[in-house]
Amino acid sequence: MSNRMKRNRRVFLKNAAYATGGLALLGQMRAPWASPEGYSNSKNYSGFAEVNHGSAVVRGEDIKMTISRQQKKIAGDIASPITINDISPGPLLRLREGQQVKIHVTNELPDSTSIHWHGFILPFNMDGVPGVSFPGIAPNSTFTYEFNIEQNGTYWYHSHSGLQEQLGHLGPVIIDPVDGDIGADREHVIQLSDWTFEDPHDVFRHLKVAEGYYNYQQRTISDTVNDIKKKGFVNTVKERAMWANMRMNPRDILDFVMSCVF
Repeated sequence: MSNRMKRNRRVFLKNAAYATGGLALLGQMRAPWASPEGYSNSKNYSGFAEVNHGSAVVRGEDIKMTISRQQKKIAGDIASPITINDISPGPLLRLREGQQVKIHVTNELPDSTSIHWHGFILPFNMDGVPGVSFPGIAPNSTFTYEFNIEQNGTYWYHSHSGLQEQLGHLGPVIIDPVDGDIGADREHVIQLSDWTFEDPHDVFRHLKVAEGYYNYQQRTISDTVNDIKKKGFVNTVKERAMWANMRMNPRDILDFVMSCVF
């Protein structure tokens, strides 16, 4: 790329940034990257919950979190995820290294629940694992987590009760360093999850019965015939035997996911 083209590209990007910032100021709105998304309790004209950023961030030394289950619009259909402070996944919890925090968690579910603070350095009885560090949070009750923040970085919280995490019971945590220096110009919080309209207990049962239950790309007789044409009968049999020894399907979902991750 020539120096002139590089200069023109830099000028274009700089002007675009100024224009975007100006529009944000004129509209009296924050840039999208500054506002985590979540579904609120407010309804639009169609009766569905609409995106709202008002309760998407909680912070301070005395925090309240309410766990319930509400109807939300997901992927064009209506579902009933677990919500925390009316949104699912839950709000971004913003803490500060060195502070002491009290987090009052109220359970409005019909079943016991919990919040495990994943990766936190804290007393064992505040870890949030039912049957190990505490008895869990019974329905219509409140449990107060209280601990000192001894670290900084990006973490997350989630339920350790049954399969509640698969129903949306999770959320991100940002712990700012004591000196306020995050080591970057700007941060973006991205939390990836998935959703199924099938009951998570049914999903678990299906996978325990047959790990390939949801693999809709199983090999067929025509695949075998094509392999024999391309690789020969002996090589095809050897390849099938290799996968059989590993007790894996060459189109196994987990194998595909692992190959993408690594």
